[in-house]
Amino acid sequence: MPRQRQPQIRTLTPEVRARIASAFQHMRTVPGSAIPLDAKHIERYLRRIHTAISQQLWVSRALVSQVIQELRTALEIATIDLTPEQREQAIAMYRHFIETGERPPGGRRRFIAQQLGVNPDAVILVIRQWAQSQYAQSPTPKPTRQQLFLVEKSFYHYLTEGQEPYEELPEAIAHDLGFVTPYQVLRWIDVLYDNSKFPPDLPETTLDQRAAIVAEYLDYLSKDLPPERALHTTIAEKVGGVTPRQVHKVLYDYRVELRQQCLQRTLVTA
Repeated sequence: MPRQRQPQIRTLTPEVRARIASAFQHMRTVPGSAIPLDAKHIERYLRRIHTAISQQLWVSRALVSQVIQELRTALEIATIDLTPEQREQAIAMYRHFIETGERPPGGRRRFIAQQLGVNPDAVILVIRQWAQSQYAQSPTPKPTRQQLFLVEKSFYHYLTEGQEPYEELPEAIAHDLGFVTPYQVLRWIDVLYDNSKFPPDLPETTLDQRAAIVAEYLDYLSKDLPPERALHTTIAEKVGGVTPRQVHKVLYDYRVELRQQCLQRTLVTA
């Protein structure tokens, strides 16, 4: 007998709301999408959007419609909330954050909104539109996991063996690889230096554990392909006695150390 499908989800939990919102934003911003970014011109696409997301997530159309209506209201407010000057300021501040790796308390977009005195939804929309325009300029708007792995390998090479100033690494890596833009490299470096997900009560690792984690990371960078499973999970299983989050923290600290050495080397040779 054919396997019966589960009934559609009809309860709007925070998780379901987040999944619908994510699917909607992806549909609006994915490169090549026919869905307009402007919230005011999306009306005639709504029926198709509701059906597609309902089928994708197996959630009732009523819930999809409810969440999207809330998002559209926020987007319509956001669209009229920023002047051209404020848009430029928001983009400049965000670019500064990803170039420096700075992460203000409460998040970058919220901080920018507070500095400009505008609705946070407006900043979110403006930055998303700008980021998508940057990705659209790339020959590979959405790099694969393998390609991001190559970006990371190249970044490590320049950190440890290159002579270029740190701020020039995105340009050098993009030139070497050819399939990504400097912005995409910069954005992936920013992800590698994301320390916003470490809980304050994360247990410390021992010196031996840290050494073993770094050794596994160097072995990872020596390969031609990334592991099938997530890096932090793979290393945690190999080392034993540590969690993926602890592995992430050790690798973050290691990358910070390498970046500092690169910056110092640049100052010495300048």
